[in-house]
Amino acid sequence: MVLSKYIAKNCILTEVAAANKSDAIKELTHLLFDKKKMKGMGEALDQVVAREVTESTGIGRGIAVPHARVTGIKQLVCAVGRAPAGLEFMSVDRKPVQLIFLIFYPPAQQTTYLNFVATVIKVLRDPKNMSAMMAAKTADDMCDILEKASKSLNDNPESGSAKLDADPAIAHTPDAHADLVLLARMQLYGEMLATAKTGKGELKQRIEKIRSLVDPRLLRHYDRLMKSQPPALVPVEGDTCQGCFMRLPSKFAQQVRQDSAHIHTCANCSRFIYVL
Repeated sequence: MVLSKYIAKNCILTEVAAANKSDAIKELTHLLFDKKKMKGMGEALDQVVAREVTESTGIGRGIAVPHARVTGIKQLVCAVGRAPAGLEFMSVDRKPVQLIFLIFYPPAQQTTYLNFVATVIKVLRDPKNMSAMMAAKTADDMCDILEKASKSLNDNPESGSAKLDADPAIAHTPDAHADLVLLARMQLYGEMLATAKTGKGELKQRIEKIRSLVDPRLLRHYDRLMKSQPPALVPVEGDTCQGCFMRLPSKFAQQVRQDSAHIHTCANCSRFIYVL
């Protein structure tokens, strides 16, 4: 996935004016509305603020991904705000946030949203990319960095991936995020293939390349899910699996949230789950 497809250069702030999390979210929501990326902002703002109250979207390493699923938009939109001094987001690593990716997406693009966030995480886990984003002089520069870095991942899906050797229900890997990125990308390409009128050959090649990188046991579980109850990979929001909409036990939800060394599945529907 190329991030710049969903991030317009005029929706990037090199420095937010806000001095706190709530105001930063409002500032970026207003930006999307002002740039005509959204027709209305009342419902969207209410939902993203409510989501943030339930659980912080500060995912660590100076990054936050406040988000909400809303109606009235045709595709995922994102505004980016930089806070050089850092903002308190109650992040998982307790460090201040310097880059905020505010995301709104329609109900039909849940997989797109998951793949988008997974790509953001993968890009900015590279210290060189994070440093470049913080040093960039203009919004154009920031957008170009995200575009080039995500294109590189798109062309080399195996970059940073690790093979797994465990039960697919809770698979262990030194970097589970990398494998979740592969699963999310494969799921997205599958959805694109189902509706594509052209470029099917290229999509099939990309899917096969990713399949060759995924542990066979994970792949079998993925295939079973896609056949019986797609999608196979879904996010968890507010401790609720977005596949079966059943609430996870609080202790397990906390484990999923804190344990990035494993890939987890929902005990109710068996889908792969990912807390953002």
